[in-house]
Amino acid sequence: MPLKKKKALLFLVLAFLTVFSLAGCQTLKNENTDTKTKPYEGYPAPDFELKDLSGKTVHLSDFRGKMVVLNFWSLNCSFCLAEMPDFEEFYRSKSENVEVLLINLDRNAEKVRTYIQNRGFTFNVLLDEKAETVRSYLIRGVPTTFLVDEDGVIMSRIEGQVSREVLDSMVQSACGTDTPT
Repeated sequence: MPLKKKKALLFLVLAFLTVFSLAGCQTLKNENTDTKTKPYEGYPAPDFELKDLSGKTVHLSDFRGKMVVLNFWSLNCSFCLAEMPDFEEFYRSKSENVEVLLINLDRNAEKVRTYIQNRGFTFNVLLDEKAETVRSYLIRGVPTTFLVDEDGVIMSRIEGQVSREVLDSMVQSACGTDTPT
């Protein structure tokens, strides 16, 4: 077979394989992908099912009708631990239509429970020991805080440490008011 024909045949085989593999990739579909739920502003917040420190099962959807402040954190994160007093202060002064949920990413629930009790924190701590919720929210680092509105839509996402003032401002701007929570 002449060299030109070999090159042409090789080109056709490679072109066919490329088209075939690309077509195959396009037909693969992740059945668990919900195109309406994304962990960013303007999209519905992914629902979750997590246990709190007392073992009670909690879903984000349990809080429909309230604004929810979600915070992802870890005991190994100094920025997370530094913002805890601000979350406690915010939690104690929040209005009835606001809920605060701090989602811990550590695997040792007893260590988390001991830390929260020793510090005297009273906000709600949920345990994401299997890291399912952290994946559904595409958390790149902790701390990360979300504000979810009464309808379950993400109003804001902040990556990094927040203060009491930032928490107040998030809720006030979402409510369209200048009065404190």
